[in-house]
Amino acid sequence: MNKYKYFENVKENAYFTEAPCQFCGATENCLDGAFFERDDIESICLNCFEKKIVEVDIPDYIRDRIKKDSEKKFGELRFTPPVPWIQNNDWPVCCDDYMVFIGEWEQDDFIKASENNDGKALLKKLLHEDLIELVENWDALWDDIGYETAAFVFKCPYCGKTVVICQDY
Repeated sequence: MNKYKYFENVKENAYFTEAPCQFCGATENCLDGAFFERDDIESICLNCFEKKIVEVDIPDYIRDRIKKDSEKKFGELRFTPPVPWIQNNDWPVCCDDYMVFIGEWEQDDFIKASENNDGKALLKKLLHEDLIELVENWDALWDDIGYETAAFVFKCPYCGKTVVICQDY
């Protein structure tokens, strides 16, 4: 299995389906086809994905966030397993490159990563700047992490900045 520039620990953090790969019939490590460029993809195993049979559907405006070597970086991102979210695979950018997806965090992960066991304060600190104004109630957001709200964590490979993208809050 490939190591992906923008996705840490694919085996642990990718969203796998039980549907067999429609290209080779494999039943292990099959990515859900909902996030790919073609509508007829139900499932593709990592082996077939690494052969670049299909690519992840990522809007062009995400490519435009990168200034230097944007085509190369966008090409790598299109062949990176998708994060299991629906909102346009809207990948965060830092230091003129896409950030690395490090996983989905639960409340315990925020607490463990915080300096003083205050996970909610860490969530407030790391929430992506575009999402902060959407939070109506921090307690409600915190209480919903791991239930209806998924917290996806990304890290910049250059400066180390970490951001959280919440879905379904």
